[in-house]
Amino acid sequence: MLIDRYGRSINGLRISVTENCNFSCFYCHREGCPDSSREMTPDEIGDIIRIVSEFGVEKIKITGGEPLLRDDIVDVVAASIQPGIKEVSMTTNGVFLPDKAQELSEAGLSRVNISLDTLDAEKFSKITGTDSLPRVLEGIEAALEARLVPVKLNMVVLRGINEKEVDRMIDFASERGMILQLIELVDLNGEDFQAHHMALDEIERDLAARAVAVRTRRLMQSRKRYLLPRGEVEVVRPMHNTKFCAHCHRLRLTPDGYLKPCLMRNDNLVDILSHVRAGNLDGARKAFVEAVERREPYFKRAAQERCVHAV
Repeated sequence: MLIDRYGRSINGLRISVTENCNFSCFYCHREGCPDSSREMTPDEIGDIIRIVSEFGVEKIKITGGEPLLRDDIVDVVAASIQPGIKEVSMTTNGVFLPDKAQELSEAGLSRVNISLDTLDAEKFSKITGTDSLPRVLEGIEAALEARLVPVKLNMVVLRGINEKEVDRMIDFASERGMILQLIELVDLNGEDFQAHHMALDEIERDLAARAVAVRTRRLMQSRKRYLLPRGEVEVVRPMHNTKFCAHCHRLRLTPDGYLKPCLMRNDNLVDILSHVRAGNLDGARKAFVEAVERREPYFKRAAQERCVHAV
């Protein structure tokens, strides 16, 4: 396993397979700013995963945009199943899971994270720009039936919109054996951030008081996990903190095949896809090593920078 200059091991790769999405969430930061003409094929994704697994990468997360918009997403998942890879998971908005969950499971997908900020149809429409809540709820049931577990629900807490729904979401998740992830809003759009950002300190204090146990995910930015009498809640803090950097153990791969050493930067990307397409696997290996060497903690994003990858 590769260790970067700051003592952080690299055991995960987060792959954005498309920038396209069928939702228009006002807070969304998507995952990268790719050249769509260079979008990776399933075979190319498989080749890259095979290479990074040689260096100790064990976990793959498939993201977007909305990854299920790709017609070949089942092939992408199948190509991700490589020797040494212990888990392939996916983050999705859930709309296409009723039709795809079983196929994805059979292709080797381990589990899913499903984005769901509210159970209220009107609020859902305001956040996503769609009326797809019934379809998402159907997708959740499909994921559970296909055993894509543990299913995790990603809830971005938004002041003035859904902050009073946290307990309802905890109950909804726990009744179905799912884990709720409460996510603090990321500052990418100044106006929306000011209007809807809510620090999660008070919510965390309440969770701590109710929890029968509190655990820390050391390999996931030291996130706190609150084990409640009924259910489990994980709190995801913004990327602008020292623990996020100090305990970051993953690289990111953009849809157009660039390794992203740091979540906060787009000025130090490393092209791995060109090497794969040229059949230069040694060059691809060197690209991965170079990306790890370029990692540095506590980088401050420039105010004008807008294209970053999701947490």
